Amino acid sequence: MWKIRIVDDPLDVAGRNDATGVLLLQNKLAHATISLLDLFPDVPEVSGERIVQTALADFVSRQWTRDLHLVHTHHEQGCTFVVEALEKTTLHTRHRNRRNRSVSPHWTPYMLERTDIWCTPTGVLHVWVRVLADNNDPTVVAGDHPSPVRRDCASDIFRHGQTCAVRTILASVVPADTATFVDAAQRHVATAMWQERLRVQLRAHNAVAFVADGSILPRKSGASHAPMASPPAIPFAAPVDSPLRRDVSVDLGPWKTYLSKPTLAATPGTWLVEETDTILTMTGLLIPRGVSLIVGGGYHGKSTILRCVAAGVYNKIPGDSREFCVTVDDAVTVRAEDGRYVNRCNVSAFIANLPVLPNSASATVNITKSFSTGEASGSTSQAANVVEAMEMGASAFLVDEDVSAANFMARDGRMRALVMDESITPLLYRVNGLYQKHGISSVVVVGGVGDWLDVPDAVILMDKYVCHDATQKARSVSRQFSHGHVQYGGRGVVHRLNWESTGTPNPRRPTDAWSQKFDRQSTVISLLDGVQSLVLHHAEEDQAITNDEEEEEEAMIDLSRCEQLLGKKPQLYGCGLCVVWLLEASRQYPNLGLSDLLHKMDSAIDTEGLFNVVSAVGETNTSLQSESLPANVGLLIETLGCAFRPRRFEVGQALTRLRGIQLEELPVEEDLVEKAAREEEARKRQRLREIWEARRQKG
Repeated sequence: MWKIRIVDDPLDVAGRNDATGVLLLQNKLAHATISLLDLFPDVPEVSGERIVQTALADFVSRQWTRDLHLVHTHHEQGCTFVVEALEKTTLHTRHRNRRNRSVSPHWTPYMLERTDIWCTPTGVLHVWVRVLADNNDPTVVAGDHPSPVRRDCASDIFRHGQTCAVRTILASVVPADTATFVDAAQRHVATAMWQERLRVQLRAHNAVAFVADGSILPRKSGASHAPMASPPAIPFAAPVDSPLRRDVSVDLGPWKTYLSKPTLAATPGTWLVEETDTILTMTGLLIPRGVSLIVGGGYHGKSTILRCVAAGVYNKIPGDSREFCVTVDDAVTVRAEDGRYVNRCNVSAFIANLPVLPNSASATVNITKSFSTGEASGSTSQAANVVEAMEMGASAFLVDEDVSAANFMARDGRMRALVMDESITPLLYRVNGLYQKHGISSVVVVGGVGDWLDVPDAVILMDKYVCHDATQKARSVSRQFSHGHVQYGGRGVVHRLNWESTGTPNPRRPTDAWSQKFDRQSTVISLLDGVQSLVLHHAEEDQAITNDEEEEEEAMIDLSRCEQLLGKKPQLYGCGLCVVWLLEASRQYPNLGLSDLLHKMDSAIDTEGLFNVVSAVGETNTSLQSESLPANVGLLIETLGCAFRPRRFEVGQALTRLRGIQLEELPVEEDLVEKAAREEEARKRQRLREIWEARRQKG
């Protein structure tokens, strides 16, 4: 039985004419809860693994929001009640010109935790909906009075009608007593279970990602999450007779039943290799750890595979056609972001010897060890992105040549000969050292610079959308053209430089003086129209934030080029909520760096749920049981209706891009052996610079 609680609605929609012609004069919010054991008594492990609860909550949310143009009405006590998703009313109010959308504008194929429909670790499903009604119905009389009365929205009879309406409509939208609904829910969970368990196994396979045979990787369009029709789309197939083609087996337990042959046969390709009662085995491309290249001609599918790998950090729904493609959960896309804000970031592994004005204070200081700028270039922004991903704990970088800074990616021998005093050490020279020193893999799309063929452990060639293993051929080409014997600035063999400890980022945290500007109760998050950006400010400022504000707008976060923020505006808003949480937490835990704070945030959300964490209330807090919502929850409901949970990496990216933020490094103990090695290396570099300077003077 659904338990219903009615609370005040922060969004006033009084006077709205619904599609039924009913004049809606009263609106409230309903908070409905039910145990998953009561809702799905026959679903196995419903109160066990967290992924099961998250997948079931996602399934319920899709049932509720998939047909926003439908009107759910219920007649009770002579009154017409309309029950709808929070985002529908918000969109209707703010975008009246958009009519009868068949799916939610917030729809994505990724299973993301939401603030309006979620499940707690204790197995309780929470659903927030909006209840609207015409409370001026003349057919209703009160007690013994024969004349019609205008009912108060707070009256017992009206509240009883709202409760009955919500309970009845939820039962019709979530018909858990029907076999079709339960089977679909179990398939939804089984698909998530496959992805989650394979993601854990990837490390045992020494792999970064798995792309299943038969998957449809291209999307219908650049603005769509839906798969392209096949034909013309070519189902993916791993190269035959290649060590990159592997079978992977996942023990699904009782969930395996819902991913058997009849289910998989609907998708092109032969995916199923063998099966037992609980184990499902599939064939596909296993991208190994280390340095992997994806090469090929233009428009042959290189970036399409990389986007599939980038999306593989999320669990996808059945029917996405990539739901059996999985990536380790700490893979991060890095690209150039010219114009981004950077504060106290150690980019010295990639950027050094920046030109400075004569006699300036920075002339004697290596400013790239604590680099700050309000408008980074393409190369410095990408260097900062790489280093910050390291700081946050990424185990793999996903890089596309098309959206990277050319001088950050590679530098050939002729340019080295012409420009000897270069400030940039390209990523090409660092990827092997990154893997050997820190175990960080790189998956790189390249199509124009052959020097990359000197460094990979695996090479995937895309030719007319067909995948080939070109590892051996690439090694042959490298041996033919290689300049691997050339020394680079006295630091080792070019293209394979060792990673220097001085380039490893130290943990940073927001300064207390800056972080105390924001807290969860008084901070307002305003989304900027038309872009993936937001601004943090205070309610009392009551300022209109528009795109016409100056570029240096303090507390603005631009995430338009964070390519793994795939949950649209709700996930962007979720980043803003989590950033405010981090700023509060940094004051409470002054000894924790950014990575530790992000892990603490993830742990809190796993334990309490996104809604409770960002609203600063607990599941048993009395404020959540009152008839009014916390201020920040009310603003969220008024702005979008709901927010989606972001990964900790996108939250970290949002925090470090927060314009005006001041970060400070935490002290770390220095390794004396490494210090001596660095000093010796510095002497060698100085000697080399003196030699080059002497040659210039002779010339």
